[in-house]
Amino acid sequence: MEIRSLALTDFRCHASVRMSFGVTPGSGIAIVGDNATGKTSLLEAIYLLSRGLSFRGSSPTDVIRHDCDHALVVGEFDRLGEVTRVAVQRERKQLQARLGPRRDASVLDLARALPVQVLDPRAHRLIDEGPVHRRRLLDWGVFHVEQSFIQDWRQFQRLLRQRNAACRQRDVTQLRVWNPAYVEYSRRIDAARQRHLEQITGLWAEHVNALIGADHSAKIHYRAGWPKGVALEEVLASVEQRELDAGHSVVGPHRADIRFQLDGRQVRHQASRGQQKALVLALLLAQVEVVSIQLGDPPILLVDDFGAEWGASMRARAVQQLNDSPVQWISTWLDQPESTLAVGQMFHVEHLGGAAP
Repeated sequence: MEIRSLALTDFRCHASVRMSFGVTPGSGIAIVGDNATGKTSLLEAIYLLSRGLSFRGSSPTDVIRHDCDHALVVGEFDRLGEVTRVAVQRERKQLQARLGPRRDASVLDLARALPVQVLDPRAHRLIDEGPVHRRRLLDWGVFHVEQSFIQDWRQFQRLLRQRNAACRQRDVTQLRVWNPAYVEYSRRIDAARQRHLEQITGLWAEHVNALIGADHSAKIHYRAGWPKGVALEEVLASVEQRELDAGHSVVGPHRADIRFQLDGRQVRHQASRGQQKALVLALLLAQVEVVSIQLGDPPILLVDDFGAEWGASMRARAVQQLNDSPVQWISTWLDQPESTLAVGQMFHVEHLGGAAP
């Protein structure tokens, strides 16, 4: 999949922006500009078309330009030779989305149709912060390669809410009623995650060595959310009183985690911020390769503040790895990329126009 055009109206600092992207096989697209000029907002707009929200973690309405009623983003995407027009309008109280001829597309529809991933300056959170970030990244890949995953996940979330309500009410009978279905959907989610990890772990290790530039032993360790080698039914029975006291479910796939190991040591204990960023890029590249095979069409990869934390040699290796991958990649840069880097198309934010002071 490739984006062909992007149009923004009243989005962040941009009053009106129009961009056309050429076909750039084996090279990326760079958006160059000073800080606070709105270059990250352009990536954010593409992400919004795919997810219905921002990757910045801010309030949904923050994308609306000051004193405006709504923000509008329109993009054209080429999927296997067929161009699809996507429009998302963020209003103060709701989101409206159009996907091709559909006027009432859901966020799920957008996510399925437009697989997009992002590497932003907060990538280190995947390494050194809580498991929610790692689960979210893992589940993005599973969502795109396992057709039944979203239904299983939704059913599990419903069961989790019901179990948690029973825990808060200290209703042992009701808690036990939900356990069989809870176990079944927990196992389905766990199995899908493990299958995806088996697909990406070897690829991740290859990208790690290509990026860091040495022969490292890179491994991913998975924790299901309950003790390894013990049936979940047994675990639920053993923690029943603990869950009643806590008022919520303490074991299950919502507590799963993955940890990254390099040469036998936990990455978060030894890797610099630059290395952490490279390790996350390696994981994204592994995921998009697997997703590309499953979908028959590669996702789009966004890289915000490309040069941050990386020296010249790391930037060169990262560009090479991206160019060798099947994805269209779009990046932002504070300074213009070196002439030796194979970046196919370049935009300067100050030449786009339409930015508010």
